[in-house]
Amino acid sequence: MERVVDKAIVLVCCLAGLAVVPWEPLLLVALLVSVVVAAAAEVLPRRFSALPPLAFALVALALPAFALFLPLAVYDLARDDHPAVRACWALPALAAAVRLPLPATFVLLLGCSLAFLLSYRTHRSQTEQAAYRRLRDSVQETSLALEEKNRGLREKQDLEVKLATLAERGRIAREIHDNVGHLLTRSIMQVEALQVVHRDDERVRGELAQVGATLHEAMSTVRASVHDLHDDAFDLETQLREAAAACATLAVDVDYRAADVPADVGYCFIAIVREALSNAARHSEASRVSVSVAAYPAFYRLVVHDNGSVPPPAALLDRPGAEAATVAAAGRGIGLATMADRARALGGMLRIDYDQGFKVFVTVPKEDLA
Repeated sequence: MERVVDKAIVLVCCLAGLAVVPWEPLLLVALLVSVVVAAAAEVLPRRFSALPPLAFALVALALPAFALFLPLAVYDLARDDHPAVRACWALPALAAAVRLPLPATFVLLLGCSLAFLLSYRTHRSQTEQAAYRRLRDSVQETSLALEEKNRGLREKQDLEVKLATLAERGRIAREIHDNVGHLLTRSIMQVEALQVVHRDDERVRGELAQVGATLHEAMSTVRASVHDLHDDAFDLETQLREAAAACATLAVDVDYRAADVPADVGYCFIAIVREALSNAARHSEASRVSVSVAAYPAFYRLVVHDNGSVPPPAALLDRPGAEAATVAAAGRGIGLATMADRARALGGMLRIDYDQGFKVFVTVPKEDLA
């Protein structure tokens, strides 16, 4: 828009020159051609935009009537990258100045100078604006990259805190089991031994029975607490993300859409995922693996799919509708057979397939876990 306004100002200056020269039809032709040349310089690609004004400057060298509208061509020539092109308008302007009346020469030189200055100012302004936009985009891109990096660091920190919390819960559960549990067990055995020693004294035996009942109740409470702590110490999503982060040779995407996954299912799924990631790294020539866990009304589902380019032997793949028992068929490795055994132990099914990469599909029904 700035260039259009500048050319309109230059055109008005050129039209002022018509008042100081005798009228002739060639002036109208020169006006129309100069407007077309100015428009062509705007729509042509940058490397060809100087050709129309150059041609106009050559015509102005021969025809003084065209020289009156030379400032329009000067405006486009002044923004070219080559110094020779930027200065080539001087020769037609001097040739016209010799042949035109003094007032017309003054208007011509004034118009050329104004066109050159306007073109230089606008070109510099547009160059600075383009540099500013590039700098702004670079800063924004750097800011987004930094924000993404900070988000990754926060997620990693949260994961480490969660892992430390789960590890501490597991440690407390082991400490209670190994220390408090053993002390209570020894106390119960001692009370029972005293009951045998004082079996003839009903009063003492009754009091010891009450103490033994209290110790049994305490033992049951401790056992329940240990199991709760042990179950809480295992979080499937955290374990999956830890396994993904530990896989240095593969990019692992984790999609977790499950809640309250039982510990038995969680241990089964994490073992299968670790084995599948190991197989992908060693055998599939894969670069990326997707791990998806979802909970449905009737079952839990696990899918591990890599982008490996090496198809497995046909003996490893399941036929449509094959059950988990077929996974351990002859010719399969111990790893795949173990994965199938883990799923089958929970009443589930494991299928092996190849669909633009090795794919492990596991389902475990919920009703069999009650």
